Amino acid sequence: MPGEGREPAVGAGGAGDPRPVPEPAAASSAPSSTPSAIPASPSPSGVNSGASSGTDSGERSATGSASNPATDSISNPATNPATTPGTGSSDGDHLVYNNFYGPQYHGRAHFGIATATERSGRARATGLLEGDEIDALLRSYIRPDCFDDATRELSRTRVVVLTGPQGTGKRSGAVALLRETVGPSADYVVLSPDIGLDQLAERTFDAGVGYVVLDRTGTAGAAGGAASDFDWRRVRDQLRRHRAHLVITTVHGAAGRPPEAVRHLPWRPPAPDKVVRARLVQARMSKETVDRAVAGIPAHCPIAVVADAAQRIAAGTDPDQAWKEHSGSAPQAVQEWFGVAEQERSLREIAEVTTLAFALGIGRRAFESLQDVLERLLEPVYAADPADSAHSGHSTPPVHSTHSVPDAASGTADGAAPDAAGQAAGGPVRRQRHRTRPVDRRRSLARNSLITTEMQIYGATTREVMVFADADLRRWVLEALWRDHPTEYWDAVRHWLGLVVDADPDPVLQLSIASGLTLLGHIAFDEVVQSYLDPWARGESGEAGQTLAVYVLWYMCLEETQAAAALTLARTWAQSTHPTLRGTALCAFGGQLGVTFPTDAVKWLWAMLRSGVPDKRDERELGLQAWAQLFLTLVDCQEDAGIVLDALAHRIRKEQRTRSAAYSATGLLVLETTLWVFSATERLSARPAVARYIADRPAETGVVAELWAAALCYRPLRRSALSALRQAARALPAVTSDPAAVAERLGQALATALPQDEHPLLVSELGRPAVARPARATDPDCVAILLGALNRAKDSHPR
Repeated sequence: MPGEGREPAVGAGGAGDPRPVPEPAAASSAPSSTPSAIPASPSPSGVNSGASSGTDSGERSATGSASNPATDSISNPATNPATTPGTGSSDGDHLVYNNFYGPQYHGRAHFGIATATERSGRARATGLLEGDEIDALLRSYIRPDCFDDATRELSRTRVVVLTGPQGTGKRSGAVALLRETVGPSADYVVLSPDIGLDQLAERTFDAGVGYVVLDRTGTAGAAGGAASDFDWRRVRDQLRRHRAHLVITTVHGAAGRPPEAVRHLPWRPPAPDKVVRARLVQARMSKETVDRAVAGIPAHCPIAVVADAAQRIAAGTDPDQAWKEHSGSAPQAVQEWFGVAEQERSLREIAEVTTLAFALGIGRRAFESLQDVLERLLEPVYAADPADSAHSGHSTPPVHSTHSVPDAASGTADGAAPDAAGQAAGGPVRRQRHRTRPVDRRRSLARNSLITTEMQIYGATTREVMVFADADLRRWVLEALWRDHPTEYWDAVRHWLGLVVDADPDPVLQLSIASGLTLLGHIAFDEVVQSYLDPWARGESGEAGQTLAVYVLWYMCLEETQAAAALTLARTWAQSTHPTLRGTALCAFGGQLGVTFPTDAVKWLWAMLRSGVPDKRDERELGLQAWAQLFLTLVDCQEDAGIVLDALAHRIRKEQRTRSAAYSATGLLVLETTLWVFSATERLSARPAVARYIADRPAETGVVAELWAAALCYRPLRRSALSALRQAARALPAVTSDPAAVAERLGQALATALPQDEHPLLVSELGRPAVARPARATDPDCVAILLGALNRAKDSHPR
């Protein structure tokens, strides 16, 4: 579950704000050159395509602020065709960078620098299901009682909808139904959960293929009734026409009268004891272990949790420990801490666990500063509770009523600065005869059984950070807080997090807040969306808030149960007329959300770019950056970045078939987008991502050459296209062991894609003496090799 990791990193912070900001992390070791699985922090006005940049933590001020590095990863190739890697815009007013030095582990999310074997981010959730994934889903599969009924319905109508809550086995059930109906040798394709009935009814399905829509969120024009039944009939008829099968899963049943054309079948999971026995017997566990595992199954435990626990027991985990970690109830430590009947927890204790739930893995000083602000905001909520004036049996000092939130301008409780005589501008203040003992939060934290500290290593230094006593406690603490505390408490938490965001927190705190909100979203999704994500995405807390909204969506994508909701929310922002909401959606689709749903990302990025205001340069460039960022992210994650290039190539071909002479506005936009994609460079190495792409995927060289040829043939962009081509060719020795073969292949593909009358001009321009030589004497001159391939093609086709 995301949010449990504790290794912080260094990033941009806020300066000049009196509110407490987290202390900067110590400098870490030099970053590796491997691109990150998830890009560094997004900026709604400038996309950062790399995992790190060049501001060292030692250069930061005491407030945690850092200078804004220039953007060298994605520059404007049209306006700056001679852009050299490592240089770019330095407009600090419109760019936000959160820079990561060393890896950050937050559950299954990995933010920072990772090797290919370290990457743990979730891969794409749509597309062709691989054989190993199918085997993992259906290994020791136990059919529920409703399986045969669903199989008959799928065979009869070619489409069935499985309804039921999360964790009931609908995903594995859908694949099992297709295997039973279509056969084990057929292809299974996962479609977007955001797909609508009209899109399904107009889709061209492949004969004999099984299709799945998991956790569908798309809706028809009407819920239930005749209109919905008509849409479902269209889907059913389309599947019959193409001889394909479709299984849809959703947590929502049909509203109103269920449609008659397609059956919505409530899905019931199999008996938990059968699932456990099947998995453990297949793993050849002893009869004693199997019996202990079956006897320890918690009551009302979701079948997905049962299957996960059984898998862990099969791997060697003790059954009692496995069920303790996977039980459907809070650990005993949380129950005892929150369930004390004879005494209520004090304000300070509640503030401690609340602060840690959203500020996990930060240092003591920063933690206590954040806790102090939260206590002042929570005081009105607990002021009438006499338990808060006592020590609650733990000698916890009460929080005095003189504590209130400091004014942002003056830092005093009432906003007035005290003068030398100890008086505020609002009137005299009674002098205290005795010095007040400072609040000892560290002793209080030491008595809190849910909280501990942990030493983390950063290069040659170590740092003490605040963590929960057990990583699993975080989600249960959030659930208890949501269950037991009133709206006024959550209003104070929202105000507190708003102050933290306004102080421009560093990446450690940003990621912790984002992962905490993701966990809270499992319990109170509407609260997270309405109180945090929507306001932040609209820019109400500036770019730091937009960054956090994007991070939350990215964390949600790492959870199978929340990925579809993240896509729906980003699509809602993309469809908005609010420019800031649209900008936040662009950044979200350029990162982990685009990795999880690449087809949807391409669709919505193009829709936003095409519908943008042409005369607003910033909005247009943000859309172009998002396209480049998506391509770079997919290449970094070793996913299929060809989805981006195929979409552009499709539009270029359509334009070339239909245009008479000049390109249309849409065609020019495609060419400009193509140039941004080909100019995107990895921040650490400053190498074009397209060079790595054609080296890793030789079969896609033809599509790359087709797009490059189109840009080269358009004279206003030719100079920029040539510059990008040279940069890509020079980068080949650094990304492949056989750069000469890759350069030769690219040259041949370009010769095929370019018109014959363009060959002499391109050969002449690439052969100019000003072209730089390879970086190392031992590297082959890939520009010369590419030029040779073009020359041979020219000689073989005399004019």
